[in-house]
Amino acid sequence: MKSDSEASYLKLIDYFEKKTTLTEGEKTAIKSSYKIKKIKKKEYLFQQGEICKYEGFVSQGSFRTYYTDDKDLEHVLYFAFENWWVGDIASFNEEEASGQNVQALQDSELLVIDKPAKEKLFKSIPALEKVFRVITQKHLTVLQKRFLMTVSSNAEARFNELIQRCPTIEQMVPQHQIASYLGILPESLSRMKKQIAKRETHKSN
Repeated sequence: MKSDSEASYLKLIDYFEKKTTLTEGEKTAIKSSYKIKKIKKKEYLFQQGEICKYEGFVSQGSFRTYYTDDKDLEHVLYFAFENWWVGDIASFNEEEASGQNVQALQDSELLVIDKPAKEKLFKSIPALEKVFRVITQKHLTVLQKRFLMTVSSNAEARFNELIQRCPTIEQMVPQHQIASYLGILPESLSRMKKQIAKRETHKSN
């Protein structure tokens, strides 16, 4: 029977192997470069104003990335579940204070890597640099689409897009945080869901 830590490393290796070919030696190098980090529910990987010292691969659990404005209101940017990545690209690479918070939504486990270890890994496994370039491009594409939907689509369209991308999100994330992600109040989300359900009922009758 595999230990939880071994299972986490296998998830990471499997993730990379879907994108590139790895030798046994390279797999060993990856395992030695990433460290297990357990984070309890509501604890943070890092907070606004701190430097993001680690990039993390979510092996278990889930996270939300959000920022707090000058009125102390929270705005959810995105959620991360198993086999997703969390961190602040700019803060991690430039070693500058982050404008984001990454908080665990449940007891979670990450495989984390710091900047020196990542650069060393790239030198020993050049193919991984291309993999991470694709990961970064995909991440920025998701954020760009989210921004465009925020300014050009109504809340229902944004909600439908979220559900289509992550069908089980309502079982994993509190409603008020989904509302924050959509940029609406929780009561507005509740009303909108009732209207959607009512329309679906009419369609089926």
